[in-house]
Amino acid sequence: MMTVGVIRLLLVLMVISLGLWIVFAKLVVPAVIESAYRGESWSFLNRMISGQATHPVGDYLQDWDRVTIPGLLSGLGFWLIALVISPPAFYRRFVGEATPGTLGAMRMWICLILLLGAVGENLPSIALLPPEMRLSQGVDGVIGVIKYFYILPIGFEHLVRSEAGLRGFQWFTELILFLGVIGWRTRLVIPMGALCGLVFFGLIRDYSFYWHQNLVPLYVMTVLSCTPCGDGWSVDRLRKVYQGRAVPDGDRHSRVYAWSRYACWVVIALPYVAAGMSKLRDGGLHWWNATNMKSMLYQDTLEKRDFAWALSLHLSAAPEIFFTLLGLVAIFGELFFGLVLFSRIARRIFPAIMTMTHIGILGLQKILFLDLILLQVVFLDFRGIRTAIGKRLEASRGRIQVLYDGFCPVCRRTIRLLACFDLFTRLDFIDFRRLNLTDYNRSHALNLTPQDLEVDMYVIARERAYRGFYGYRTLALALPAFWPLAPWLFLPGISSVGGSLYRYVARNRLKLLRCDFHCTLQPSEENWSAGVIRTNDAERGLRYALAVSGMIFVLLHCWLYRFEFYPFTGMPMYAGVNTSGVITYVKNMAHDESGAVYPASFEEYMGVLSHNARFERVLGHCMTQKQPKDVDICKKFMHAAASAHDKTAHHGEKVTKYEIQIWTWDFRSYPFDPNHGKVTERFIVDVNTGQALRKKPLEDCSGTDSGPPLEPHAVNDGDGVVR
Repeated sequence: MMTVGVIRLLLVLMVISLGLWIVFAKLVVPAVIESAYRGESWSFLNRMISGQATHPVGDYLQDWDRVTIPGLLSGLGFWLIALVISPPAFYRRFVGEATPGTLGAMRMWICLILLLGAVGENLPSIALLPPEMRLSQGVDGVIGVIKYFYILPIGFEHLVRSEAGLRGFQWFTELILFLGVIGWRTRLVIPMGALCGLVFFGLIRDYSFYWHQNLVPLYVMTVLSCTPCGDGWSVDRLRKVYQGRAVPDGDRHSRVYAWSRYACWVVIALPYVAAGMSKLRDGGLHWWNATNMKSMLYQDTLEKRDFAWALSLHLSAAPEIFFTLLGLVAIFGELFFGLVLFSRIARRIFPAIMTMTHIGILGLQKILFLDLILLQVVFLDFRGIRTAIGKRLEASRGRIQVLYDGFCPVCRRTIRLLACFDLFTRLDFIDFRRLNLTDYNRSHALNLTPQDLEVDMYVIARERAYRGFYGYRTLALALPAFWPLAPWLFLPGISSVGGSLYRYVARNRLKLLRCDFHCTLQPSEENWSAGVIRTNDAERGLRYALAVSGMIFVLLHCWLYRFEFYPFTGMPMYAGVNTSGVITYVKNMAHDESGAVYPASFEEYMGVLSHNARFERVLGHCMTQKQPKDVDICKKFMHAAASAHDKTAHHGEKVTKYEIQIWTWDFRSYPFDPNHGKVTERFIVDVNTGQALRKKPLEDCSGTDSGPPLEPHAVNDGDGVVR
């Protein structure tokens, strides 16, 4: 009955929303367009209509008509997705079960991934770069939402031009992400972490190009901002537990956690599917062609990247089927990665395939997708692993019993905290005031007295009793969260200091905590974890289904309409195809005062551009010269790089010129060329005078760089002077 009611409700909402869209699209918007065309509407709408002298109003109405049908179909698609995923059967079969700890662990992992990404960047070096490099203000296209931060009256421009300000922002972002890892004030910290990550990584893209590392974790972080991800594995939960406040049952499954986890899976899986579909759309069946695969591998290997190895170049003698298989595995893993949303078996297979694929990309293309490698962990079900480890530990080392004073509020709260850290469920907590001590001593061959137990907490492990500090040391070895601390507890002299501290707390335990209605001075109940929140949120399944449907709708539209507007993307990663067997790559050289010529290390002094040759776009301005100011931007970047280099250069080592070399390699005709092609063009900039010179060979030569000397070729260097 519930399913029928949900379907009826969705059908009603679909009919109403689509009907409103038709009315809006056919009656309201055309009237607004005609009014704006005549200049009779609101001023901002009037400004949107231009070219009345050359275009009749019918042209604008036709443009809108092209939007009407896709909009109608998009709305229909949204409701169809909602109809598919909203029934309880879909939840039981595909969404699965999850606990607060499941979502909390996911929060910790995603924040850690973004934290590693932020720590590996050098954001303050952005202040050394010329502002003209920004995509958000150039003619190369608007990179995304970052441009709106410059518009807002918040002093964003001043922040970007200040090394100290950017350093402070990087520290703040790292602090927020660390607080997200430990789960402190998650309702505030997680959305703030998503916003800081959006700005942090967006700034770097604004000065380089639209790359895709750390983009998917940012999606997941945004989803987690709308979920109760602080209910498990968080300081927030520990604080509530210690205060005696009610918290969600850590072992109880709930729809809110299951749907939240599923939403995170969706924003991880669909970008992979979009990447695979982009390859088929743009490259077709030729994408996994051996020649295309070689083109990608060789070009990335020969370009300057984070790593120095050249494994792909040693595979030139490998059969073509080897490269074809590499392409088939990659596109198979991406296209079918969406199966992780519907199959437990797929959640074991495809994350492993993509992990191996990303490791292969690292080895063969020198590009590290660390975030995507680590993301695969979220599809693993650790409950079975935890249970298996717990049973093995119990079989080999037995269970650990903790005897505590049920009259002591501090003791009871400490026990509740210890239970939160009991990852492998090895601990049994026993209130000695409810214990038949005579039978217990007889069964465990001990000689404990009520007076002993009133003074110290006892930990019983392997039929031995450890009291006070030594009991806590035993627990530190049993609880993984305390393993980093455990070795320090065995240092010489620590036991005496720890014992003294424990005895002080034990003597004053009734004074250290003022008792309130959370901790009445009565013996604890057998169920010492009582007071948890029992969630019953089955009626909210429709809300979760609509939210997930909306995310699927947005991600698929980004791919369908090739939408590239940070942070949105259709994931066109390596979607192009090159079956010519000819690749072009760049080498950057530096000339110093002594006359030495050596590979330029822009990344050494411009840290924010240090990964994956992020300076390629601006250097490309020197060669393409799409607009008059392109070369000027390139020269300003080179001057900034030279200035940064010269600050630490010795006498005679200051940079005088930078040279961009364009190399071309026909690897099908000359597969074993030791030089991997020849120089086909050079662009040299004198960083002191700003003069630019392009050089080209006078004639073509063989597959090696042994042709005639290069002669000057006239070039307009961007300031209107041809040299």
